[in-house]
Amino acid sequence: MNKIVETDEFTWNFDVNVFKLLGSQLISDKFTAIIELVKNSYDANATEVHIDFIDSHDLENGRIIISDNGFGMSKDDIQNKWMKIGTNSKRNRNTTPEPFNRVLLGEKGIGRFAIEKISNHIFLKSKEPEKNILHQLEIDWRDYEKAVIEEKPPLFTSIINKYSAFEFTPNDKIQKQGTILSFDTLKEVWSSNDIKRLKRELAKFVSPISNDNIKIENKFKIYVKEGTEKALFNVSEYEEVINDSLDYATVVYKIDFNNKENLQDELHWNEDKQALETLKINKPYFGYIKMHIYYFDSKDKRKFKLAYKGKDLAIDGFKVYRDGILATPFVEIASTEEGVDKYRDILGIDKRRWSNFFGKISSHDFIGIIEITKENNPNIKDLTNRQDFEDTEEYKEFKKFIVEQIIQIEKKLDFEKQLQKKKNFEKIENAELELKNIKENLDSLIKRNPTLKENIEPMYSHLKEVSTALKTSSKEIIDLKQDLEKKEELYFSLMSLQEYASDLAHMISNSLDKILRISRFFVKHLEETKFYKKVLMLDRELIKLQEDANYMIAYAESGHKLKEFDLSELMLKVFQRYDDAFEEENILLQLSKPESFIVVHNEIFLRDIFNNLISNSRRALKKVDRDKKIIKCTAYKEDDKFIILFSDNGIGIDDDIKAKIFDRYFSTTKDEGGAGIGLYVVKNNLKTLNGTIELIESEFKDIGCTFKIIIPIKKVDE
Repeated sequence: MNKIVETDEFTWNFDVNVFKLLGSQLISDKFTAIIELVKNSYDANATEVHIDFIDSHDLENGRIIISDNGFGMSKDDIQNKWMKIGTNSKRNRNTTPEPFNRVLLGEKGIGRFAIEKISNHIFLKSKEPEKNILHQLEIDWRDYEKAVIEEKPPLFTSIINKYSAFEFTPNDKIQKQGTILSFDTLKEVWSSNDIKRLKRELAKFVSPISNDNIKIENKFKIYVKEGTEKALFNVSEYEEVINDSLDYATVVYKIDFNNKENLQDELHWNEDKQALETLKINKPYFGYIKMHIYYFDSKDKRKFKLAYKGKDLAIDGFKVYRDGILATPFVEIASTEEGVDKYRDILGIDKRRWSNFFGKISSHDFIGIIEITKENNPNIKDLTNRQDFEDTEEYKEFKKFIVEQIIQIEKKLDFEKQLQKKKNFEKIENAELELKNIKENLDSLIKRNPTLKENIEPMYSHLKEVSTALKTSSKEIIDLKQDLEKKEELYFSLMSLQEYASDLAHMISNSLDKILRISRFFVKHLEETKFYKKVLMLDRELIKLQEDANYMIAYAESGHKLKEFDLSELMLKVFQRYDDAFEEENILLQLSKPESFIVVHNEIFLRDIFNNLISNSRRALKKVDRDKKIIKCTAYKEDDKFIILFSDNGIGIDDDIKAKIFDRYFSTTKDEGGAGIGLYVVKNNLKTLNGTIELIESEFKDIGCTFKIIIPIKKVDE
């Protein structure tokens, strides 16, 4: 046995860099960070939260202020609860105090680190009810950043954060009680579009199917205001975020549960009865759930879009609520650092369409509200980054159950669609018979009374035209059905034609290679002669032709690789390839992953769009001397369009050339390797999706530039 030479006792210590692990690297994005802080206000029994964005497009001078009227915090609360990592103060109780008794949302004790995701400099002010002291805490994450690079960095727990207590006066923004978080020196730009998207997510914070069960005094309201301190008069007002989008649904499918009898509802399409039934089953493995699915047909989608035009509300599939509050804001937002999340469509609704596009409803056809509770579903738990749920067996069964409900609804909708088709054909057949009967009646009438012939003849003539048109239409409908069946055959024929185009492009490219070698010979040996300028022009034109030929080769050879994929995931993959380049060039990337957008296309074409835009932005940023060089990309759905805003705060584009930037071979960077086909390729690649690109007012106001890309969202029945 070895001889013991020393004993000691060790405790865990935290490296100073832990603030990043818990903040910017754990909280996946700025939208999630704000929502986490709003959850804290909810847990503080607040009835109102106000969020102010002040000059938030400016990293240096912008501010964000989040204030609530909750029960506030004492000095002890701030020091021993709010500032204690993983504190169990919420785990020791399940609900908030009277009068609301809300089920507590935050229990891991790390959501407060969302503040590090938003800015470097934070002031927390808090006041308890009936107390005359205002508590203030100042946190400057730059102190932690400096400590990280010290030769012997201190522990995370040894960095000093300044606390002060003030005598409360009525002039303070906190009038009676509550907490204010003020964020200076922002880490990311918040454009008007970003704020609009945040309001969209906040509008879903409280479950719309729980509202009826919540007492009036327990309502939780969120207000957002965007303003500026530079204006002489700030006339902007708070806007309450409200979601009444369910009013426009065509039909609602509901399932509930009865925990007294251990029964759960589930939907079932009865083929014999040709009806959608609600069956009672035993308590599922994952626990009880309540679910409402608000389905929108094409007519009601149009009504919805008209009602919410410009308000950024969307028909966007399922939301999961725990005890009445949004559990995981996974639709709009995801981490750039994490990369592509294969569970982006976490319930698998849209991915089912890959195997059979037709007949499948997508997340753009319904708004789904799923309610779970801590009590009934203890093993369906949020991931720490708030982007999905832990991959437990219960969660897997939960997803299967949800998808099965959608499948049963699809069976009903498909039956109704086929039934409507049958009725439409019957109407055409009946119309033909009715026209024939009318014609026979007119003939009989003329025979009985020949004097009416002159008056009836024009009517008879029009009737004949209608009958002919109806027969033609009926035949065209039958022909159209047959044409649809021939589409697959036509598709393969086009692929053969594309192979021929590829062979031809290769032949041209090979010939151009030989001609270019001859051209280069003349450029080299005729430099001192009168023919030099002409030869140089010839050489440049040949280079352009070669670029076009190579582009056509890539186009032709890649066309047969059409497949269904998520454009949002492709965007992330492209940007990730530039991580090292961005770091080397001191470029800050601001990219929030958008909601899933499934397209059937060629990945190379769409990848080229982003590669060209990034290349242009890098060139533009090399020409500016700024501490914060930014490339910002935002993508979102609005009405029936997928919109991408691509911005940088580089040198911008002069007014006198804005009309030319999409022209072929137009370039302001030829000396730096620009060929003048980048934006031309972007524009033409977008045309294959019926998309457009335009230069709009910069998100950075008076600097840089912003491109707006619009891609129509193809409907399932198109």
